[in-house]
Amino acid sequence: MLSYRLTASGVLPGVWLMLEERWVHEGTGERMTLRGASAAGFGRTTVVRCGLQAPGRGVYVREALIVRASDAFGLLRVERRSGGGGQLWVLPRVGAVAAEPGAGPDGTRPPVRQPQAWTAAAQVSGTRPYAPGDPLRRIHWRSTARTGELRAKETELPAAVRQLVVLDAAGAGESTGAALWADPALAAAVEAAAGIARRGLELGGRVRLAVSDGQGSVAEAQGRERFGELLQLLAAVPRGGARPEAFAALALRESRQAGVGAVTLVTARADAQLAAALRLLPRGAARVVFVHGPGALPGPVHAWKRQLESLGCRVTLAPANGPAAPPKGGAGHALSGT
Repeated sequence: MLSYRLTASGVLPGVWLMLEERWVHEGTGERMTLRGASAAGFGRTTVVRCGLQAPGRGVYVREALIVRASDAFGLLRVERRSGGGGQLWVLPRVGAVAAEPGAGPDGTRPPVRQPQAWTAAAQVSGTRPYAPGDPLRRIHWRSTARTGELRAKETELPAAVRQLVVLDAAGAGESTGAALWADPALAAAVEAAAGIARRGLELGGRVRLAVSDGQGSVAEAQGRERFGELLQLLAAVPRGGARPEAFAALALRESRQAGVGAVTLVTARADAQLAAALRLLPRGAARVVFVHGPGALPGPVHAWKRQLESLGCRVTLAPANGPAAPPKGGAGHALSGT
């Protein structure tokens, strides 16, 4: 359910206000129409609520906004149309964190207390716009006074508390173009990446998310209140199309830049190039989360898994129909729009 506030001067109480918005999916071209109606009250502001039928993940661009006013008898009809503008992000589910050796029955590890040295080593590297939910102690008052807007401290943490998540945007490797949006393997990989990223933020680290899509999308965040920024990037995968041949190279480049931080590679394909890339990294530097469908894994996938493990790479198998983590934050990070 979406709520809109309409401000209309000169509208008599009892007149019905009807709102219609038309949206188009940026990746598939699929269209979605939202409609709602409400009787105008005595004030100038009227709230109109529109039902939403579980739209698919992605970025929607508004094509048109139509507002109509009508009396109860249909004798008076006023209509106002405006063009496009604005975007609507339908964010992905957050998958339960894929299990690692030694993890608990829910697939997660117990929280790890950060060494005191990590906290002491954090240095202010710059400032950024203050985000709702940031603690007051993070406000950079000098920059705030100079710019006239609230600015928050941006801190640089040691590599040991950074987490890199690299997502393969090719899904199972069988779909291309608009069909990728319907690939259940890609949807599951996106959800797994979201769960891993959220866990890293909850442990107090900085999470960098890189995607092998057509735009080489990258986002970085620190603090659980910034999780929505990573989800917004994941909502748009695979923006510009997938680049299957780029995943291994992206994983190698990002892993080298991550230094000694935690590295997790999320894929739904047994990418032969990935083993060659991992050979160029320190042994055990990366972990691979492999998203798979129902049924037994085919023989080639088992052989690929053994090859990675022989290089010291931990391989975690994550079923595509795994459970979603409980939603947190606002409406569960379900929807975002401008």
